[in-house]
Amino acid sequence: MKLSIICATLGPLSEVDSLIHSIIRALRRTNSNICAEFILVDQSKDPTELCFQISDWLNLIHIRNAARGLSLNRNIGLDRASGDWVMLIDSDCLISEDYFQNFIELMRAHPNIDHFIGRILDPYYANPLFREWPCITRRIWKPMLWYYATSVNSIFKVNDDMQRFDENFGLGARYGSSEDIDFFLRLKAKRLYTPKLIILHPDIFQTELSARKIDSYSYGFGALCAKHVLPLGIIIMLASLLKKAADVLRGRSTPNELARATAFRLRGFWTYLSNRIQGGHV
Repeated sequence: MKLSIICATLGPLSEVDSLIHSIIRALRRTNSNICAEFILVDQSKDPTELCFQISDWLNLIHIRNAARGLSLNRNIGLDRASGDWVMLIDSDCLISEDYFQNFIELMRAHPNIDHFIGRILDPYYANPLFREWPCITRRIWKPMLWYYATSVNSIFKVNDDMQRFDENFGLGARYGSSEDIDFFLRLKAKRLYTPKLIILHPDIFQTELSARKIDSYSYGFGALCAKHVLPLGIIIMLASLLKKAADVLRGRSTPNELARATAFRLRGFWTYLSNRIQGGHV
C-alpha cells in the first residue's frame, strides 16, 4: 500500500525535519507494509535545505512555490500525490510511533472504510486539543464532520473523483479558515473515528493569538456556514454563537470577544452568500 503525506508550509524547515523523523519512526514499526512519499510544498524564503537524509522508508518530494495560500499549496501536493491513501499534515505536528501500525490494523478490520479520523493531542501532556476527542471508536456520519473533521487528524483513500481544496478558503485566502471542514464535507467516503490514530500538535491556546487571526477564523467559519447553508450550515452558525455566549457566562470569554465573533461570522456568512447569489462562487 502506498501512502502520500502532504505538508504545505511557510517554514521553518527545522520543524519539517522533526516531523519527517517522527514519520520514519512510525513507518519502521510497520515492517515495510507501507511505501510512503512525503510531499513538501514549501512557501518559505528559507534558503537552507532539509537535513533529511535519503531513507528506504520515505521518498521526499520537495516543491518550492512562492505563491501563498494553504489550499492552493495543498492542491499542488494533491496533484503530485501517487498514493492509494493521503494524509495532510502541518509542519509543526508529529506522528505518534504506533500511528501507521494501528492504521494497517484498522484497514484490515474495516476494509469498507475510506476515511479514518483520529485524535489530536498535546505532545507534552497528552491532553486533547481543539475537541473533546472520545476514547471509543465510532462511525462518523456526514453531519458529524462539522465537529470531527480537521485536516491533520485524517487519513483518506484516493478515489476516481478526488476532491480538491476550495482555494477561496484557508490561510492566505479570502476566507481565512475552515478549508478542511469544507473539503471533507465534499469528500465521498465511509468514515470511522478511532482514538488509536494520534497526531501530536502544539497547544496554540498557550500562545496569544492576534485579534486579526481570530477574526479571520470567524470570518472563514461564517463563509463555510453559508457555503453549506443547507441542510445544516445556518444551524451550525447559530449553535457556534450560542456556545460563544455560554463561554461568556462561564467566564471563559468576554462580551467583547463574543461581539467580534458574532460580527465576523455574520459578515463572512453574508459576504459568501451574496457573492454566490451574484455568481461569484460556484
